[in-house]
Amino acid sequence: NLEITHDKGYGSIYIDYETITNTDKWFTLKLTVSEIQASSNTNFRFYHIDRVHGTYVSFGDLFDSKDFDAIEQIIRAQMEAEMAADSEVVYWTESTELGQSITGLSAEQNFYFDDDGNLVVVYNQYEVGPGSMGCPQFELLPEEYTEYMNPYIVEVFGQE
Repeated sequence: NLEITHDKGYGSIYIDYETITNTDKWFTLKLTVSEIQASSNTNFRFYHIDRVHGTYVSFGDLFDSKDFDAIEQIIRAQMEAEMAADSEVVYWTESTELGQSITGLSAEQNFYFDDDGNLVVVYNQYEVGPGSMGCPQFELLPEEYTEYMNPYIVEVFGQE
């Protein structure tokens, strides 16, 4: 845990890390950066190493950009279901004056795989909704994302 403060102001930055996955095939490190001044802002960054091939892996390595829309539609459906179930939940599923829609998953999109093999897409605070939504996460089951995944990554997870 690292804290950085500036002696000429009231702001500080906290940086923490957590190992999410550490196997002989895959390594994921999560960084949490919290900036505090008049208000606070939290951001996550995930780093992945495919130990089978010895390479760093980004979201753009998992999926071809032409498949981002299919992944996005699954996430959008989850957002809309959450908003329908709870009036306090707000996501910017369409372009608004306050924020952008979720369109445009990028090659550097935050993600990780949970212990059940689900792909978890993580957004930073204010990225897809107001700050009150925090850092939303959306789980995709293997049957929802595997068909779009780069075959060499499927191979990494398929090896025992």
